Amino acid sequence: MKTIRVIALLPVFVAFIGCSSTSPHTLPPQKPQAQTVSPPPLNPTGEYGAAAFDVNQAKPLGKVLSSSKKKTAAGPVIVTAKVLEVCPKKGCWMKVQGAKEPMRVTFKNYGFFVPVELIGREVAIQGEFVVHRESVAEQKHLAEDAKKPQSEIDAITKDKETLRLVATGVKDLSISSQSK
Repeated sequence: MKTIRVIALLPVFVAFIGCSSTSPHTLPPQKPQAQTVSPPPLNPTGEYGAAAFDVNQAKPLGKVLSSSKKKTAAGPVIVTAKVLEVCPKKGCWMKVQGAKEPMRVTFKNYGFFVPVELIGREVAIQGEFVVHRESVAEQKHLAEDAKKPQSEIDAITKDKETLRLVATGVKDLSISSQSK
């Protein structure tokens, strides 16, 4: 009688062991893949960030830069400029044509990004001028993002002070003017 019980319980025991998680056919846990970040696509409205500002109040960036020595005390400004460069990784900064040389534009609190398709386009930017001290490490990072040659990156050896525009909103004027 005991033998019949053992024989009857044997398939149940084998099935229980077969369902354990130590099977060699179990796949190892997968490592989370790094998220790829890229610049956003063009917005059909041409607006990025808090773009609720009047484009008609905008002045050319070159004129604003050449008209005042104390740009940082000016408060919020609305300027127009041609986009020369955009961060190719995320669109987290852009360079625009200034009075004599390009000016870097960053986005307040890393709050929005712009697409690389803005290169060559005229934009209106709302923001404030700030004096920014760029460390050697930051300059090298920005040069790498912009895919500068290694020789140019290696030549960066000193901190520098730059005037930047910290934007709260950007409007692509080529799209904004078409929608009017």
